[in-house]
Amino acid sequence: MSTPKEEDRDSKDATPITIFQNLRISSGVKRGKSEVLPGQINALSCGHQMPSNYLISWCKYNLRQKKTELTCPRFDEYKKGICCTRFSYQDLCNAVPLTPSLKEFFEVTLGELAAAKFCEFKACPGCQSNVERADKMNLCVHCTVCTARQGYSYEFCWNCLRKWEGAVQFSVRCGHSDCNKSETSPKKDSIKLCQPAFKTQKQQTEQIYPTNEKSKDRKRLALIINNVEFRETDFNRLGAEKDEESIRTLLEALGYDVIVLNDLSAEGMEAAVRDFSQHSEHRYSDSTFIVIMSHGGPDGIYGINYDKNEEDVFPVDKIFHYLGSANCPGLTDKPKIILIQACRGDKDGHVWVCDSMRSKQGVKQHHTVSMRNTGSGSVFIQNLVKIFNEHCHKDDIVELFRKVAYWFEKAAKEEDFPYQMPSLDRTTLVKKFYLFPGL
Repeated sequence: MSTPKEEDRDSKDATPITIFQNLRISSGVKRGKSEVLPGQINALSCGHQMPSNYLISWCKYNLRQKKTELTCPRFDEYKKGICCTRFSYQDLCNAVPLTPSLKEFFEVTLGELAAAKFCEFKACPGCQSNVERADKMNLCVHCTVCTARQGYSYEFCWNCLRKWEGAVQFSVRCGHSDCNKSETSPKKDSIKLCQPAFKTQKQQTEQIYPTNEKSKDRKRLALIINNVEFRETDFNRLGAEKDEESIRTLLEALGYDVIVLNDLSAEGMEAAVRDFSQHSEHRYSDSTFIVIMSHGGPDGIYGINYDKNEEDVFPVDKIFHYLGSANCPGLTDKPKIILIQACRGDKDGHVWVCDSMRSKQGVKQHHTVSMRNTGSGSVFIQNLVKIFNEHCHKDDIVELFRKVAYWFEKAAKEEDFPYQMPSLDRTTLVKKFYLFPGL
């Protein structure tokens, strides 16, 4: 299958950009540019307009940050930065016709955040209803909802959030031997930290990109876009939430503040990337990550409105456009790592990797199936995270990507694993980029 003709992929911008694609080719359906639908544009009190799915996703991100006040995410030409004008939930309702389920989500979440300012409560593991702890010295908490439903007194442990197994009157031990270890023990898949001596050695012996020391003044910002639920429900990406959790945990361990947006159209993805490129934090950062997970084809990444009759495609080239020096001066001459998990295809295929540093051959073709488990996530993301956790304390970014590609090739040969070879593309790094986790 031939790919559309593209402009020269060598950019005049010397800014180092790395893209690690797991882009899948679909067959038989012609793709094109997504159309701007006027009905999707909504204006806030500050005057800014944006796709409704972007606004809703940004507001959900605000709530996950424990903020009860919502803010505008758009770039403001007058301020020369992100608008950040505050608006209320009622303003959101006036700007976007929310569905009953969305209204319930916002009202319940805002209520919980407001209540958290005045009392201490957690979700009961039995019924997920919010339970307040009256005595802060008592780990044994009684749930009236579960008690009424089950016909006997139900208590759970405030520390490990499991059913209480010990004596109710002995309120400091719940009966689970690993209770006190649940929050203090390191996870088996936690990231390995870099030693200061190693960083010093690399700085003295190799040409590497400078990284800022870990401090309150260092600002690192990353963006995750994860499309899970599509208008055509058959396209829903079950298990993608696990990928989101894994990659977010990795990036946070590397010192990045992570913006997570879900379920965006092509127009919403473009608005998100454009606004992300204008954040002032980039001026005080040493690098950035953008991770986009969705379905995809030769023309780009599919938005949530994509189906057989409507094309909703975000071209990958636009990511590079918005991250270039002209549009994102804060990241000039700083590594920008773009991870794309755009799974598309229905055939097993061949292993194909381009070793060249600068490709002019257009979009690479990989006729492969992107393997995703509904319980554990995609093979690509899960193994990438595992390799980064185990090796990023001593390997540079290109070597880490090589290890990921090698894992797929080895698995295909030794374990009869379906070929799913990711490609390393648009590598314009002129130095080695080490992540130096922990430093």
